[in-house]
Amino acid sequence: MLNIKVIELASFYPGPFCTRVLQLLGAEVIKIEPPSGDPARALSEIFAVFNAGKKFLKLDLKDEKDRGRFFSLAKDADVIVEGYRPGVAKKLGIDYESILKINPKVIYCSISAFGQKSRLSQYPAHDLNILGLLGILEISGKGELADPNLQIADFSSAVFAAIAILSALIEREKTGKGKFIDISMLKSAFFSIPIHTTSILNGFGILPVFARNPAYEIYRTSDGFITLGIVSEEHFWERFCKALGFDFKITLLESFEKYQELKKLIGSKLEKMSTIEAIKILRAADVPAFEVLSLRDPEKIEELLGDRIIEEIEFEGKRIKAAKNPFGI
Repeated sequence: MLNIKVIELASFYPGPFCTRVLQLLGAEVIKIEPPSGDPARALSEIFAVFNAGKKFLKLDLKDEKDRGRFFSLAKDADVIVEGYRPGVAKKLGIDYESILKINPKVIYCSISAFGQKSRLSQYPAHDLNILGLLGILEISGKGELADPNLQIADFSSAVFAAIAILSALIEREKTGKGKFIDISMLKSAFFSIPIHTTSILNGFGILPVFARNPAYEIYRTSDGFITLGIVSEEHFWERFCKALGFDFKITLLESFEKYQELKKLIGSKLEKMSTIEAIKILRAADVPAFEVLSLRDPEKIEELLGDRIIEEIEFEGKRIKAAKNPFGI
């Protein structure tokens, strides 16, 4: 994305993470902050991870002079990403139609909770609100309400926005025209869980393969925990049963009906083993089983992987540990 200029008008997660991805891919990103600064700066290190590598400019977009400075930047921008509540950009005079008059090739991406045209577009919402509306909290709790504590709507909308922007840039090479992209956090989260939505929408309910599967579980050992990750593979189930010395003749599918009974039986066997012992036995049987580690000890994770997943970034004079980007750039 060399020589691609991106202007960001967003705070907190979706917009800034989208443009951070674009920046990592080589784009020049200019983040516009209000005169008082982005309120997300209060999050310190988290703000740094979302905004490293960007240029910063404070503008009061309600002020005519500052708005003129913004238009000067927007005139030759390739991409604009904004995260205002629908209608705010238009009130400020910096919406897609306004920018189109001075830059017909601009790719303008709006990210909001519900999209520009939803009945709910004027209401504020964060990730948890969206997951609750979509029924994802029920899926997270396997039938009970549970907060997954993972910002699925924020993350997915940021990534889908980046994908849509990259696609629009390629399309512009052929047509010479810009594009308006409307990204909804709600629709992004919904599109991100196709296994669950397909099952529930077609009358199968919450899939037992994830909700009532004794072979897809977290188990305690004598000194820790392991995860067992057998989804629907009968060969893994057979190997697992043989490795732990179970001689019952029951298929993986049939095990869903005896979930609690088998979970208790497997648990009683594994809790007598150390984590190392359990993993050694199950690895030897070629079963997907791994120890549960903590992000508080990232060196242990990297040692196990034989690879780096953490890097240090520099931001405004500070060195901050962060997740290493997965695309190796």
